[in-house]
Amino acid sequence: MDPRSQGWTVDVDPSLPEVSPLLLVVKRPEDGWPVLSLDEIESRLEAIRASVNLEELRAEPAVQAYRDFYWKLGIDPTKKRPAGEALARRVLQGKPMPKINPIVDIYNLISAETRIAIGGYNLATLTSYCPDKVLRLCPATKGEHFLGIGMSDPVLLKGNQVVFMAGKLPFAIFPYRDGYQTKINGDDKAVLFALEDVPGLPDGLLEYTAELLLASFGYD
Repeated sequence: MDPRSQGWTVDVDPSLPEVSPLLLVVKRPEDGWPVLSLDEIESRLEAIRASVNLEELRAEPAVQAYRDFYWKLGIDPTKKRPAGEALARRVLQGKPMPKINPIVDIYNLISAETRIAIGGYNLATLTSYCPDKVLRLCPATKGEHFLGIGMSDPVLLKGNQVVFMAGKLPFAIFPYRDGYQTKINGDDKAVLFALEDVPGLPDGLLEYTAELLLASFGYD
C-alpha cells in the first residue's frame, strides 16, 4: 500500500483489470493552502501553449490512451473529453482557466500540463460515505442518479460509464466528472486526489504527476 494514500484503497472491478488509480491524501498546510500568483499561472499557461498545438495534442500518447479507453466503453471522447485533454485544449484555444479555489486551481493546472486526469475530493465528506476507506471503481448501474459539480439536477447513468463509488454513492464518473457531494470547497482540512490510470499511459507519467502535485502543496 502506498503510504501517501494514508490507508485509502480502490477495489477495481475485474472487468477493468488494467485500471489502477493512484491515490494521494494531502492535508492543509499549517499556513493554509498555497495560492498561485497570477504571474506563475500565466507563465505555466504560456509554457503549455509553446509546447504543443491542438493537432499535436490529439496525437499525444496520454491523450490517445484516455480516448482509447473511452471508445472501449462506447463513449465518444470528442463529446465527453477526458479532464486533462479538456483543460489543455482550453489553454491552447486561449480561453481562461476555470478559477474555483486555490486547491482546485492548482490541480487543474497540473492536469493541463501533464494531460493526466485528476479527481479531487473533500476527505471528511468522503469518509462519511466510506468509513472503511475502500473505494470501488466499477461499471455504472444503469438508471442510477449522479449529481455532478455544476449540475442543477442529477442525471441518470447509462451503464456504460465507469464510476467511483464511496459506499453507495457514485461520487465521480471516471475519468472526467466529479460529484457535487464530495467537492473540494477551498477551506478543506484534507483532500484526496485520484490520478486516473488507464491502459497505454506513458511509463512514469502518473508518478511524475503525483510528485508534481505533492510538491505544489509543500510535500518533499
